[in-house]
Amino acid sequence: MKLSTLGRGQSARITSVHHVPASIRHRLTVMGVIPGTGVELVRRAPLGDPLQIRLDSEQLIVRRDVAKLIDVEVL
Repeated sequence: MKLSTLGRGQSARITSVHHVPASIRHRLTVMGVIPGTGVELVRRAPLGDPLQIRLDSEQLIVRRDVAKLIDVEVL
C-alpha cells in the first residue's frame, strides 16, 4: 500500500522509500521518514495535495506525488 492511499486518521508503518529520488529521499530521511517508522495521515489539503502526516510526535507536509512512492503497511 502507498502512503498516499491512507485514509484520514489511519496508521501504518513505513516499509520502503526506495522508489523516491535520491535527493528527496535524503531530505525525508533527515525528517525521520525511514522504514520501520510509524506514520498517521492527519489530513489532506482541500484538493488532495499536500498531505499532513504524523511521525511519532512530529508532523510533516508531504506532496502527494512523493507520498505515492512511499510504501507502508497498515497496522
